Amino acid sequence: MKRPQLKDHKIIQFYIYCKAQKQRTMKHVKKIALFIFIFSTSVFAKIQPSKESLKAAELDRFKVMIAADKAGLEKSLHKDLYYCHSSATIDNKESYIESIVSKKTIYHKIEVEESMQRVYGNTGINTGILNVTNLKDGVEQPVNRIRYTGVYIFEDGRWQMVSWQTTKSPK
Repeated sequence: MKRPQLKDHKIIQFYIYCKAQKQRTMKHVKKIALFIFIFSTSVFAKIQPSKESLKAAELDRFKVMIAADKAGLEKSLHKDLYYCHSSATIDNKESYIESIVSKKTIYHKIEVEESMQRVYGNTGINTGILNVTNLKDGVEQPVNRIRYTGVYIFEDGRWQMVSWQTTKSPK
């Protein structure tokens, strides 16, 4: 029987080395593929423009209004906000947030009586009736029943209110 030459031995070592490298490479490819799969599903799992996500964004906005949560308001309101109160007073984003955070306006309760959502691409429209209770000097004020239209833009992965119009409605 012929003994392997040194040259043959190096070829065998090289073959073993290549096979091991291939296995390591496949492990890396599998890890990369798994990472891409997880990342892509998390990207697609984010909020998409829909009636449900629009309604949720509005209900969340009502909660941050009641809590006078400045960070929450900053996030839920668009930089170009045009807010028309039922009194015809107009606010932009900064003045509206300031009125809530400074407690000039205190929202105690916001109850949705009726609501409808419509989505047109990245634009959403909420309409309905709200029963809003404010506080003045710690005392609940009479309930304001208002009809409203809120316009939202889906930007930066979330709904942001860009326009609000309310009208007092008979009880």
